[in-house]
Amino acid sequence: ASARFPVQWVCRPSQSDFRGYAGRIEAGSLAVGDEVVVLPAGRSSRVTRIGMGELTLDRAQAGQSVMISLADEIDVSRGDLFAVAGQALPVVRNAFSAVICWLSAQPLSAARSYVLRHTTREVKAKVTSVEARLDIHTLAFEAGNPGESIALNDIARIALKTQQPVLADRYGANRATGSFVLIDEATNDTVAAGLIV
Repeated sequence: ASARFPVQWVCRPSQSDFRGYAGRIEAGSLAVGDEVVVLPAGRSSRVTRIGMGELTLDRAQAGQSVMISLADEIDVSRGDLFAVAGQALPVVRNAFSAVICWLSAQPLSAARSYVLRHTTREVKAKVTSVEARLDIHTLAFEAGNPGESIALNDIARIALKTQQPVLADRYGANRATGSFVLIDEATNDTVAAGLIV
């Protein structure tokens, strides 16, 4: 699997030249010496150190939480993602289709914006259309109507547009970078769980 490392925290102690990027490797592996691409900016650097607690590792695998140092001082923030150059990169996109399960008693509203939480990144998002709704009796998606309401426990295929880019894989290719949740800005409740198609 292609490497995926969403940055959860940037560590820059004030009295030190050290700069590290903490997070969990969600797919593949990273090794010292690997050339990485930092997305969404697309800048490249090389892994110089991988730390896990007090240990220094030559290579880290999916599922391990590590601190990575790079050869170059480049602008990296929480929510950015490291991928290995030469491997398949996630798609940087502002619009995509997804299948969601609606988890809120308050129906989905296309007039509202939501917070989309994808890996360690949070962006504002709007539902631009309801493409289809799952009929639980036939297990088939039926084309949606323009003003159709999506209510508690409904499963639907929707189109989403985000304010900032999302670094997404299809769910079938990578569960961690292919899934997300939608959060109501006003209440901070999770209103939907989604899979990118």
